[in-house]
Amino acid sequence: MRKFVIFFVLCSLILISCGGDDIFAGKAYRLRAEQGLKEIRNALVAYRISSGQYPDEKHWQEELLPYFRKERSPDPQWVTKRKMRVMSAKNNISQVKGILRELKRKIYYADTTLQANIMEFLGPIDSALTLAEYEVTEARRYDYRDINPELKGFYEFTSNLNLPLEKRKIVERMENQYTQLNDEINELEIKMTGEDTTFNKAVENVAKVMKDLIKKSLLEVQGKSVPSAESLTVHSDVIENLTLRLNPKKDSLLMKDLKKLDERITNYTRGKDNIEFLGYLNELKKKLPASINLFNNYYNKDREIAMEANKVLNGYAALVNLRSLVHFFVGQNDSLPKGNLFVIFKDDEDMKELRKDLSSDPYLCAEDNGYRLEAKALDNAQTPLVLKVAFINTYEDIVRESFSSGPFYSTNDSNTTFFVMVNAKDKEHTIITIIPKFKEEERR
Repeated sequence: MRKFVIFFVLCSLILISCGGDDIFAGKAYRLRAEQGLKEIRNALVAYRISSGQYPDEKHWQEELLPYFRKERSPDPQWVTKRKMRVMSAKNNISQVKGILRELKRKIYYADTTLQANIMEFLGPIDSALTLAEYEVTEARRYDYRDINPELKGFYEFTSNLNLPLEKRKIVERMENQYTQLNDEINELEIKMTGEDTTFNKAVENVAKVMKDLIKKSLLEVQGKSVPSAESLTVHSDVIENLTLRLNPKKDSLLMKDLKKLDERITNYTRGKDNIEFLGYLNELKKKLPASINLFNNYYNKDREIAMEANKVLNGYAALVNLRSLVHFFVGQNDSLPKGNLFVIFKDDEDMKELRKDLSSDPYLCAEDNGYRLEAKALDNAQTPLVLKVAFINTYEDIVRESFSSGPFYSTNDSNTTFFVMVNAKDKEHTIITIIPKFKEEERR
C-alpha cells in the first residue's frame, strides 16, 4: 500500500511538471464555456416562449439582450445605519436575557426558600424582557413596565445574602435530616424483615444503599473525604425493584412508606446542589450591575430609537417587496408601471399588506437605466424612502469571461431549432456547441 501511495505521488508530480496545471486550468475554462452557453440557451428558450420562434441570425444578440438584464439595488447607507441601531438594541436585551436565562436554568438547584425569594424578582423581569425582545424584533410596541426596580432589588437581595451563613444552614439541615433518615431506614427495614431469606437480603441491600448515599451526601457538603461505596446513586432503582416484589394489596402501606422515603432522600441529596447554587449566585451578583445598565439604556434611550428605526426599515422592506409586483406588471405589459403603484395594484392583497408599513402611497419613477420607488415611512418624521433599482446587462460579461471567440449563432428554421458555437479560453481553444435541449435528448 505504501509503495502504491509513493508511486501515485510521483506520477502526480510528473503530471504537474509536464503541464498538469494546464490540464486542470483547461478543464475549468471548458466548464465555464459550457456554463456560459447554457445561459445563452436559456435566453433563447425564453425568447421563443415570448415570441413564438427563435431570433433570426442577423439581430439575434440585440434581441436577446433584454433576457440578460438583471437588477441591482444595494442598500443605501441610511439603511445600514438604522440596522445597526436596531442591532444595538437587540444586543442589549439579548445580553440581559442571556444572564437571566442561565439563572432560570440553575434555579432548580436552589433551596426551595431561596427559589421562592428569587422568583418574586425573576417573574416580572423575565416577562418584561420577553416582550422587549418581541418589540425590537417585530417593530411593534408592547406594553410592559420598567423593570429596573426589580433588577436593582434582585441585586440588593443577592448582595445582602450571607452566603457562608446560608451554606451552614444547609449543612445543619442535612445533619438533622441525616439522623432522621437513618432512623426511618432502620424502622422500615425492621417492618419489612420476615421469614423469606431472599427477600430479607434484598431489604438489607436497599437499606445499605440508602444509608451509604445519605452518609456520602453529608460528608460532601461538610467538605470531608468520602469513602468508596457501591451503588450510591441508584437508591431509586433498588427501591423500585424492592417495591415490585411487594403485594399491592397486602403491602400497600409499605409501598407508600418506600415511596415517601425515596422522595425524602432525593430532596436530601440535593443539598450539595443547593450549596453549588450559592456559589453560582455569588458569580451572578457580579454581572447584575451590567444588566441593570443595559436594560436602563434600552428602556430609556434605545427603545424609542429602535422603534423609529424599525418603522423606517419596515417601510424600506415594503418597497423591496413591491419589486415583485413591478416585475409582474412588466411581464404582462412589457413596460414599467408609472406613478402611484397603490392605484395600479389597489386590488392586490400583497399591495394592501405592504401599504400598512407606509404612511404614503408608493410611487414609481422611471429613469434612464432603471427606476426608483418612493414613499414615506411610518416613523414620527415620516422619513422619505427611496429604493433605486439599476438595470445591468450580464451578456457582455458572460461572453468576455467564458469564450475566447464567439458566440456564433445560426438557425435553419427559427420555428424549431438553432445552433450556437464558441471557442473556450483553454490553450487549445476547444470548440463547444449547443442546440435546443429537446434536440439533444432526441439525438441521444
